Amino acid sequence: MKLKYKKQLIEKLKGMTDVRKHQHKIQYLLHEIVFMTLFAIMKGNVIFKDIQSWMIFNKNDKFLKKLFNYKKDETIPIPSVASLHRILMNVPNEELELIFRNYFAPFVNNKNVALDGKWLRGSDIDGQYTQESHQAVMNILCKDTKIVFGHVHINKFKKSEIPIFKDLLDEGFFSKNGQIFTFDALTTQVPILNHINSDGNRYIAKVKGNQLNLKKDVISKINEFVNPTQTYEDTDITLTENNKSVKRVVKVYQNLGADIVLYHSDFKNIQTLIEITKEITDLKTKLVKTTTQYLIANFKTTALEFHTKILHHWAIETYHYHLDMLTGEDHHICYKNPFAISILRSFSINLLQLFLNKYKDQKNILPTGKVIMADIKRNCVHDTQFALDLFEMKY
Repeated sequence: MKLKYKKQLIEKLKGMTDVRKHQHKIQYLLHEIVFMTLFAIMKGNVIFKDIQSWMIFNKNDKFLKKLFNYKKDETIPIPSVASLHRILMNVPNEELELIFRNYFAPFVNNKNVALDGKWLRGSDIDGQYTQESHQAVMNILCKDTKIVFGHVHINKFKKSEIPIFKDLLDEGFFSKNGQIFTFDALTTQVPILNHINSDGNRYIAKVKGNQLNLKKDVISKINEFVNPTQTYEDTDITLTENNKSVKRVVKVYQNLGADIVLYHSDFKNIQTLIEITKEITDLKTKLVKTTTQYLIANFKTTALEFHTKILHHWAIETYHYHLDMLTGEDHHICYKNPFAISILRSFSINLLQLFLNKYKDQKNILPTGKVIMADIKRNCVHDTQFALDLFEMKY
């Protein structure tokens, strides 16, 4: 059994600071609990009670004992549910996040980045920790590989998504070589877009109700054009699981004689205006719903390229869907300090995604014949060796 990369991960986890008092009395080692929690999540366990039950059933597992350097006659000590919750509550989030970022950094190109925040359900439930504020996490996703390579954890009493994102830009976490950012309308803010622009990076930003004056200016400027500079129509009509088809038309408006297409007193260097018309047809009722979306960008490219990059942004919504469906994120009541468990859930989903990236559209890879996220997860649940091998595969 290959242990190289799992051993490396264990060594990194061993380096985390353990804040528990009376270190000489500690029975449950931090790195063992964190790794076993990650593996329990990969095996389909969602809530603390299920994770702890899985640990009990596997306290004599040969692989785990070999990984943690236990002797054959020794048993891995397993905490109670309350102790497990308490241990994970006190994991140093910054150190675990750094381990996560370093682990997945080789698998992303850090060129096309999507950012989106997500509430952690249960973190504000009235209960033992009534004074805790609702917690959220901003996921940072590489759109090309669909791998989340970083998180920023948000306490809503302290910081919102907007200043958090500004801190990320100042931190230099992203590359400075033509980075392309896409995000929802909430983050279409003057300081953020101008900061990205001044760094020499690029953005594609949605314009919605949070920027009413900007939206009016965009629509007014588009109406001055006789025809779009370029148009791309999605010829491959996508069938959704609700038996609906989706068709998109992307229209790009640019100033061919200069860079700036729309002068704005606040937003700098608006070079492209984008209008996306989405037509959703219910194949049963034949009812058609049409919506129009507007975006701005500080660079020029083709309508096809904008279409591709905007579609890729929605990968982060798919990621959130996977977190809910494959790791039960919305069913996990975290209460206080839920961030360590949120990092471990992302770790689990990333391993599934890496396997999907390597074997997508190939046949006879899985027993079910399908290489999709749900079937990869099913194989993890029913085949422990398969789950173990996900750590050791060369992606």
